[in-house]
Amino acid sequence: WDFYKNTFGRSGIKNNGVAAYSRTHYGNSYVNAFWDDSCFCMTYGDGSNNADPLTSLDVAGHEMSHGVTSNTAGLNYTGESGGLNEATSDIFGTGVEFYANNSTDVGDYLIGEKIDINGDGTPLRYMDKPSKDGGSADSWYSGVGNLDVHYSSGPANHMFYLLSEGSGSKVINGVTYNSPTSDGVAVTGIGRDKALQIWYKALTTYMTSTTNYASARTAALSAAGALYGTSSAEYAAVGNAFAGIAVGGHITPPSSGVTVTNPGSQSSTVGTAVSLQISASSTNSGSLSYAASGLPTGLSINSSTGAISGTPTTAGTYSTTVTVTDSTGATGTASFTWTVSSSGGGGTCTSSQLLTNPGFESGSTGWTATSGVITTDSGEASHAGSYKAWLDGYGSSHTDTLSQSVTVPSGCKATFTFYLHIDTAETTTSTAYDKLTVTAGSTTLATYSNLNKATGYTQKSFDLSSYAGTTVTLKWSGVEDSSLQTSFVVDDTAVTTS
Repeated sequence: WDFYKNTFGRSGIKNNGVAAYSRTHYGNSYVNAFWDDSCFCMTYGDGSNNADPLTSLDVAGHEMSHGVTSNTAGLNYTGESGGLNEATSDIFGTGVEFYANNSTDVGDYLIGEKIDINGDGTPLRYMDKPSKDGGSADSWYSGVGNLDVHYSSGPANHMFYLLSEGSGSKVINGVTYNSPTSDGVAVTGIGRDKALQIWYKALTTYMTSTTNYASARTAALSAAGALYGTSSAEYAAVGNAFAGIAVGGHITPPSSGVTVTNPGSQSSTVGTAVSLQISASSTNSGSLSYAASGLPTGLSINSSTGAISGTPTTAGTYSTTVTVTDSTGATGTASFTWTVSSSGGGGTCTSSQLLTNPGFESGSTGWTATSGVITTDSGEASHAGSYKAWLDGYGSSHTDTLSQSVTVPSGCKATFTFYLHIDTAETTTSTAYDKLTVTAGSTTLATYSNLNKATGYTQKSFDLSSYAGTTVTLKWSGVEDSSLQTSFVVDDTAVTTS
């Protein structure tokens, strides 16, 4: 009730403010749960040997969503329409589970993982790769409608996962997923919240009782167009998620919308006023907002006009990044070096920060990293801002790296700092199964492992003064063994000189 009310503004299954009722302990060792339109009620069996009642959150959400489908599109329970009917219940059942945010049954893209209907702890269905259940189809083909509706639902479940999370390997709430596409073309997700809104509108506004996979694509595109516009990234993502299950072609997504003209390297002198205008444009209407990180001490940027002004007070080399945001939230960046010389030419080393994009808030700018390491994934919290570097966390043999080269000026002392958070599913108190090694060039600064797990972040600090006058590569290397994830999360790095 709360999920449908607060997510879609729907007041009950019939949208008439009337609640359904539930009956439990149905039959004897009844291994099922079902929705019945005739009684407008929900029924739960107690499972095998009356020991595994089918009352988990996603199963309840799945079954009662059959009532929503019955009272909206009325998808026939046969052929491709039947598969879409079943998938719709899986989609909204999953939405209910994520919405409830229950720590004992966290949101995931597994169906029925808590009811142990297979007797071996495996879920009933997998949305990222449906064929893992042994019967469901990953993608559409001409005979998919001949499958049992619980198996012909696979392509739609797969499409919803791709639309929400995108293709490829990732860890969400501790569960590892690796979703392929039918043509091998990567798909970028738009987030589960938007995917749910699109599917609900498609179901309640554009689908009919005979909707098949091809017309479901049309319905979902119509819904995305109505909600976000036909030129939106969301509209393109729907087309590309369906292409990922072999239904229809790809749609080219719009550009990010914001282009920032890079002003090139800048040189200034301590005590001499500076004026630099940043130029940017957007394909979207509305005003632009400007921000900058790594500006020389004494300078600032006007958030409305993009003008950088002020008088530098501290000599040094600064890695500056300007970020411009348009009215839709799209961003563009430009990164450049700004050198400030001492007015007397004395060469005194004064405080500065040398790393580019030290908090990762400009994505991968300035960094070399394994794909997916620099992320906004909510499965691990950032120390500050939205981005962080998340190494490993897959629960399988895996190696992630993150690095940046930095030049330490001659005559300077230099301190390398970063914040580190480690969490793990390993239970040992003596064996380092998963390791993170931090190096400066060929020198190992520190090694951490699953034995160093802790809540929250701790700051690590190392002296790099011996590298003055040289360029050194700072690198994190995370190596994970074949089971039980360990996540090494790095944020808010810095190399400060004095």
